Amino acid sequence: MKIKLKLIFTLFFFVSIQYALIAEDQESIEINAKIEIEKVSRNIINALRYGKFGLADAEWKKIQSEVYKSYAEYDYLNGSLLYSRMEWQEAKESLNRTLKKEPNHEAASFLLGMIYAQEDSWSEAKETWLETNQISPYNPFYHYNLGLAYYILKDYNNAIISLSKSLEYKANYNEAKLILAKTYLELNQVEKAKTELAAILEQDPKHILASHLMGRVVYLLEKDPKKSLTYLKNPRALGWREKKVYARCYFEMRKWREAENLLRPIAYSPFADEYDQSFYLNLLLNLGFDERANDFFHFIQKQSQNESKIAEAYRMLLSSREGKDLLYHYFKLRY
Repeated sequence: MKIKLKLIFTLFFFVSIQYALIAEDQESIEINAKIEIEKVSRNIINALRYGKFGLADAEWKKIQSEVYKSYAEYDYLNGSLLYSRMEWQEAKESLNRTLKKEPNHEAASFLLGMIYAQEDSWSEAKETWLETNQISPYNPFYHYNLGLAYYILKDYNNAIISLSKSLEYKANYNEAKLILAKTYLELNQVEKAKTELAAILEQDPKHILASHLMGRVVYLLEKDPKKSLTYLKNPRALGWREKKVYARCYFEMRKWREAENLLRPIAYSPFADEYDQSFYLNLLLNLGFDERANDFFHFIQKQSQNESKIAEAYRMLLSSREGKDLLYHYFKLRY
């Protein structure tokens, strides 16, 4: 009996040691996997930031064994690579898996909002970035993108709050000052817009967008077309609101051809108002383009004035395109 108990005890002892060794090996594998995925993550993120997509893909191949796939970071990196290829739906699915495994993964939350913005779904982008800012409340870039989303959605009071927070954490953030100035202009708070734009141009006199907005501000405050036109740097970079203002400046300077070139895309757009249309018709007549004036008159007669939904959709798409250019982008895109 004693011999039998001894054998059982010995067997139990060896089994316990074996299990301990297996557990130790498993723990060692998990530690090494965590170290490796963190290293690869840094390499992939840096590669994507600088547009080194081949390097990012090569690093991704290093973590394709099953041991890495349970980590939230694995899904985040997969979503980041899919984002760089503009494969929005697959990227969203991967980033949502990340957030299911790790709800406070701020980078995944931020990138998910970026995808919604790329898809022109600014309401969803705003809601996602609200969550991002709850995870990381002191990041100026997160507050900036949220403020931009509010601006595009015409929620100007909340835009001011978010952009002001961005500037609280990054005082010389000119992009935030620019959107803040645009927001003040939408609220007809022209002096406040001027203050923000003056601060940008003092720091960066060659800032094209700020310069264009300042020309608009100068015209609104001083009605001086000649002075306003000194702020015009590149007509191709003008927003549709600025095109209206600078067209009026050219008109008052009797530079009708330049005015017509700027106002043409506005006059033919679904959201042109009666003032835009009559102004453009006047320009065509001043230029002696009687036939074009006649064609344009028939165009506006046929155009339905009740297509407000189409006009609003068009305006939203223009704002969205502008917004995508102004967003804080963490990664470059491949195409």
